[in-house]
Amino acid sequence: MEEACEGRYVRQVGGELVSSVIARSRPVRVELLSRTSRPRMNWHFRQPELTLFWFRNGCSRLRATLNGRPVEYAFSAAANLALFPAGTEIEGEWSVEPAFDYVVVFLDPRFVQSRLNGLIERPAIAFSHDQLCHGLAELSQEAATPDNLFDLFAEGWATQALAHLARLSHGVEPPKPLSRGGLPALKLRRIEEFVRGNLCETISLAALSDVAGLSKRHFLRAFHESTGTSPHRYVLGLRIEAAKQRLSLTDESVTSIALSSGFSHAQHFSSTFRQVTGLSPSLFRQRSRA
Repeated sequence: MEEACEGRYVRQVGGELVSSVIARSRPVRVELLSRTSRPRMNWHFRQPELTLFWFRNGCSRLRATLNGRPVEYAFSAAANLALFPAGTEIEGEWSVEPAFDYVVVFLDPRFVQSRLNGLIERPAIAFSHDQLCHGLAELSQEAATPDNLFDLFAEGWATQALAHLARLSHGVEPPKPLSRGGLPALKLRRIEEFVRGNLCETISLAALSDVAGLSKRHFLRAFHESTGTSPHRYVLGLRIEAAKQRLSLTDESVTSIALSSGFSHAQHFSSTFRQVTGLSPSLFRQRSRA
């Protein structure tokens, strides 16, 4: 259990904390966290800073109340970001793998105010953003071993990230529960179970649409509406997620992990893994066990 309360703010996380790296600079506080838990984990969060979460591995579904409104979101490696404006309260339950890791970035309110005309007031949950993920991968590497240039790097990252977040906040509709429009939660769960059970096989659009009981055209529209990504990127995300688990918890060779995760050969796996995570498989394994 992790808890830090100040006045009306709260931060409660279930499970057991395995490792924690915290790096601070004037504009941001970065936390690299790894935890273990049962299939369900309680979460209650409300903080005074604009906060960005990057759920890198093992967090699949969130059922909660967001400022008192019931919501449900599916996360994957292709849609693994969450943005909470200052004072946003979310309380609920995660579906998690036995081991999972995530990054939290708290942006200093004074820094945000000095860079933005107006506030970011709209949360965004289970969304994808290639530029933010790439920047977060770099920020995480810097935060893991900060040097005397970390403050400079963090300020540059925070300024660029704020521009992306402001556009996101003002340019999209409020996030909607998965149960409204798109695919029902039960069908999404069946699709996830099917993909996880067939990672090393060729997974076709026809097979996925059959699981959902829809035509290919209707499945593509409903799937994107529900997850914010394409079936291809979703399957790729689950393959990378499975590979992370094996890299962290086993001594299998990279080639063996590549094949069992659905990649045709180790070189393709390594290049894709680096594009998604910012790290090579070997370096990811090394850091996950540090």
